[in-house]
Amino acid sequence: MSTKPRCVCVHLHNPQGSTTVQDYHPHTNTDTGQIDRDTLAEAEHSREKKVMGMAADEEPPASATLPPHTYTIGYALQPKKVDTVIRPSLVALAAERGMRLVAVDPSRPLADQGPFHLLIHKLYDQQWRAQLEAFSALHPSVPVVDPPAAVARLLDRASMLDVVAEVNAAGRAGSLRVPLQVTIHDTSDLADPDLLAALRFPLIAKPLDVDGSAGSHAMSLVYRRDGLAGLRPPVVLQEFVNHGAVLFKVYVVGAHATCVRRRSLPDVPAERLLDLDADAAVPFANVSSLATVHADTEDDVGDDAEMPPPGLVDEVARGLRRALGLHLFNFDMIRGRKAAGGAGQYFIIDINYFPGFDKLPGYEVALTDFFDEMIRSAGTGSGTGVADGAMPPTFSADV
Repeated sequence: MSTKPRCVCVHLHNPQGSTTVQDYHPHTNTDTGQIDRDTLAEAEHSREKKVMGMAADEEPPASATLPPHTYTIGYALQPKKVDTVIRPSLVALAAERGMRLVAVDPSRPLADQGPFHLLIHKLYDQQWRAQLEAFSALHPSVPVVDPPAAVARLLDRASMLDVVAEVNAAGRAGSLRVPLQVTIHDTSDLADPDLLAALRFPLIAKPLDVDGSAGSHAMSLVYRRDGLAGLRPPVVLQEFVNHGAVLFKVYVVGAHATCVRRRSLPDVPAERLLDLDADAAVPFANVSSLATVHADTEDDVGDDAEMPPPGLVDEVARGLRRALGLHLFNFDMIRGRKAAGGAGQYFIIDINYFPGFDKLPGYEVALTDFFDEMIRSAGTGSGTGVADGAMPPTFSADV
């Protein structure tokens, strides 16, 4: 539901201590979400030469070596994710702490690469999943962030938000909810009055599957029933909750949670739903350009919006981490307006695995701290990577 990213205020856990970027590359198969393996290797080779300050057509000398290291962290990511996360600043900080980041070739057996002390990944195809499972069977002491079975829970929008029911946020300000939604498997479902009877317009139409392709993030805001005709099932129809054009994006890195306030879609007035001359459905790219209820410029949108209580952010983040069994993710949270029937109530509207952490202030420190925690925890045989205790206290800071 968020549009163009903008950091305004953030709860930080570390004073040294954020929109999800769609991991898409021109060489990614938009139907399957699988990537061209040769392209991945070529992109990584080019990135490594860039980090070393070399020209594109220049090869590194045989004597070129990375700084001394104690631990090796393998990463398997789509090319765009490599460009936005595995930046020279992260590589350098990790090296200072005795960690070397090494690109994994998904086309080769993991057993022939490494050795690794930690693996991080965001690839979706079955071949890669089989690779990870085989590797974990051979090297059960090496943490894999995160297990494919746990990641799979966030790849289906029909059930993605079911986990919210497992999170106990009782005793905090307001209640934690999810918007009403239904799944449309084919066009015949759109003609079923009973299926849509419980929903109120406007609706957000989201592709059912989250597969890493550009199409999986192509959404629309549907204002009335005739706007459903242009949808391409399978999709999830989720009620749009007016929330003052402010989104709270919470990044979870291990046991740490960071909440950032962002600009979101504008509220939809009742008269817009009755305007038969206006478009019945609008893609998000167009919705984001509409004037908001706060101002005509992005600079003023949501600056006065109250941040969620730090205790609520921590409790929800910790609950989701435990229920999902994931270490790297973010979730989108909004506070409903009174007109939407949700005054003071918080809604979770989306959860994403391994988001664009480069948008998080000081993400290099957060990730290297997390890598260190995972490796050391594996060395002590705890098996969980991070403690299940309370998260560190948060504080507010302008960025």
